[in-house]
Amino acid sequence: TIWNTRDLWLRREVSLDAADLSDLQAWLHHDEDAEVYFNGVLALKTTGWTTAYDFFDLLPAGKAALRPGKNLIAIHCHQNDGGQYVDFGLGQVRSP
Repeated sequence: TIWNTRDLWLRREVSLDAADLSDLQAWLHHDEDAEVYFNGVLALKTTGWTTAYDFFDLLPAGKAALRPGKNLIAIHCHQNDGGQYVDFGLGQVRSP
């Protein structure tokens, strides 16, 4: 998708099993300031940009907003200067 504005909003509905909800962590690659919401509740907020995927802990309220079944993930990314991109993933924390 071409992104040629200063603000981008992405939304996607996902289905999660109860087992999917434990030990969650997010990964995000973005330029620039980004906010992630689960079912309308702020789950992650970061400023600046990344040059690769970074892992992020989720805010407790956002994590608690997830439930088994259908969930809505929304991302807002604000562009100040330079490149434009955002990619997000959600998964269970893995031991090294």
